[in-house]
Amino acid sequence: MTLLLSEHDVRSACDIGLLVEAIEKASVSEDAAGGPIMPPRVNLHSSSNFLRVMPVILPASGILGLKSFHGSMENGVRYLLKLARIDDGQILALVDCAYLTAARTGATTGVAARHLSRPDSVSVGLIGSGLEAETNLLGVAAVRPLREVRVFSRSRDRRTGFAERMAGRLPGVSVRAVDSAPDAVRGVDIVVVATNTGSGGPVAYRGEWAEPGQTILSIGSTSPFLRELDTATFHRADAVVVDTGLDHMAEESGDVMALRAEDPAWSRAHMLVDVVTGRTRPRTDDREILLFKSVGTAAQDLVGGMAVYTEAVRRGIGTTVPDVAELKRF
Repeated sequence: MTLLLSEHDVRSACDIGLLVEAIEKASVSEDAAGGPIMPPRVNLHSSSNFLRVMPVILPASGILGLKSFHGSMENGVRYLLKLARIDDGQILALVDCAYLTAARTGATTGVAARHLSRPDSVSVGLIGSGLEAETNLLGVAAVRPLREVRVFSRSRDRRTGFAERMAGRLPGVSVRAVDSAPDAVRGVDIVVVATNTGSGGPVAYRGEWAEPGQTILSIGSTSPFLRELDTATFHRADAVVVDTGLDHMAEESGDVMALRAEDPAWSRAHMLVDVVTGRTRPRTDDREILLFKSVGTAAQDLVGGMAVYTEAVRRGIGTTVPDVAELKRF
């Protein structure tokens, strides 16, 4: 039997705090088993559309699958996750993963915040007011006892509405909209940049705003035409941590492409899995500036999908159908 999970089902079964723990735990167990089997993602483009496919096998977790998404910036994008068991090939679930993608991104940011930010961090400066801004703020709130959040985005109505909405979701935390990006990030402990700014306009965050002791968490710029950080941000950071290989990022992230255009040999980055497992400790001083740059991975999708699937089964959420693919024996 296969479980079908709609976006509504995913939102009902998804807890970002649980995803933080699932992604961190899987990072350790998969690393001990030799790491995920995960090729570079496949990107196909037509004159008006695109298709991206992200396959992965997670031996320690006993699951395999892929995420695919297709569409256009003009007409929107559809996301689908296929989740299967390794041992018998059973397709466990087909999942609408538009929200799940944002949730696992926020959860991964939570993992990064736990290991990179100062333990006494209580304030966040947030640039962005969309879904990714919401889930990434929730990811940070899951690992740090936040007291204050300042949010800026280009739309006054959207940032004001975001602040009002998130104040209701984060009891005891002051969440307020401000009128500029510098106002949002000045004096805070953690900076979260979660935007879809394009390469033709100004970047969302500038390195000149970085202050000693801050942790900068950036999750936008997942396509060549998107820019979120200027290159000075990378140079200002005392340490840079990424969630996948730089060579991969240099093919897809406008931020990293711009950095490599200036310095093709730039490679001063730690892998997040090495930080989580304790092989490297980027922060050695409370005054250091640390930068986490994320573009997302299929491993994060599958671990997040498995956590949501498990919770959905426990709570009876979703629609169960007969096997969607018959087993062919040889």
